[in-house]
Amino acid sequence: MIVLADPDRRFQARVSDALGRKDNFVMVDSVLLLDKVLHDKAGQLTVVILGPNLGMEEALEVSRRIQTTMGEMSVVLVANALTPDVLQQAIRSGIRDVLPAAFTSAQLVDTVTRAESLSLQIRGRVGQDVHPTEAASAGDGKVITVFSSKGGCGKSFVSTNLAVALAQRTGEDVAMIDLDLQFGDLAIMLQLFPARTIYDAAQNLDRLDADAMKGYLTPHRGQVFLLAAPLEPGLSETISAESVAKIIRLMKRNYKHVIIDTPPSFTDHVLAALDESDESVLITSMDVPSIKNLKLSLQTLELLGFTRNRIRLILNRADSKVGLRVQEVEKTLGTRIDVSIPSSREVPLSINRGTPLILEDPKSPVVASIMKLVDIIGSGVDAAPKQSQSGGGLFKSRRKS
Repeated sequence: MIVLADPDRRFQARVSDALGRKDNFVMVDSVLLLDKVLHDKAGQLTVVILGPNLGMEEALEVSRRIQTTMGEMSVVLVANALTPDVLQQAIRSGIRDVLPAAFTSAQLVDTVTRAESLSLQIRGRVGQDVHPTEAASAGDGKVITVFSSKGGCGKSFVSTNLAVALAQRTGEDVAMIDLDLQFGDLAIMLQLFPARTIYDAAQNLDRLDADAMKGYLTPHRGQVFLLAAPLEPGLSETISAESVAKIIRLMKRNYKHVIIDTPPSFTDHVLAALDESDESVLITSMDVPSIKNLKLSLQTLELLGFTRNRIRLILNRADSKVGLRVQEVEKTLGTRIDVSIPSSREVPLSINRGTPLILEDPKSPVVASIMKLVDIIGSGVDAAPKQSQSGGGLFKSRRKS
């Protein structure tokens, strides 16, 4: 069920027409009535839309209460202006997405659909055992899921170079899974031409054991073996989350490390991978939307029982001159960045050449950052301690100037 809170009847009608929902859609014109709906329909609600005609402070306070008492629920804020300050306040208040008041129908439908899907997925997993690795065999390898909820942050670059770096460090083969089942491009990035993909493995899963699973992986010269994404986007619909979980369990019996590259959203497949993972590497870049998405990703993983000591935070292009500082990002997130990766023109060049940068230029500062991540993963040390959120975080220095 979706509830919209906004006192403007015309705005209510606009949202209702765009969503096209008659059932499971409630509209209220005040926070007081919203609180009543939240109380009466708590178990049925998935998305709360806070309209632009509510007071901003009132809307943010509602979101904070929802985050505290009903964390699986998704809150979407519609704001008259998407200023950095509005986005910053939204991050701190647990709002999952922010739309401009001039949204299109397609934008609204897409945002609400994603928010509703995430809420249902989290609700279905809260209370389940999300630490299967604790009961895993002592001989099983470590599963590391690389994730970013915003595209373009360098997730696949980090995944491929991390895999090669781990193989170099350990002297053992490393497996990769391209879990971006519709648009995965790890095969292209590694210049591989897979004869079989995860689609083929999923279709024959009942007949596979750990050794037979090896036949579905494509070897790379850097001691990396890739289970590629399907060759056609439509095939992704035939692969269940349960199949993904079983494939991961089979692969970690043969490989000391299994690196999973993911799409930029919490799909059922991604959640299944996280359930099987020992650690997650979350990546962001030096822009406010990416930082907002990272904050929400951390909150989502916490709801799923993924503790901070199993999460590694990576800030890509950390030296970009965009008016933000690493310290401001850390204050906003409320925790320390584990690894900062500098900008380098060699990164896109290595991607276009189809060769991981660690093989082309092992002395690059970017590679040095990847090796720092390898050190953290290999040592099993806890993540950096939580930082105080006092002091304003992002944009504090700009407001002073």
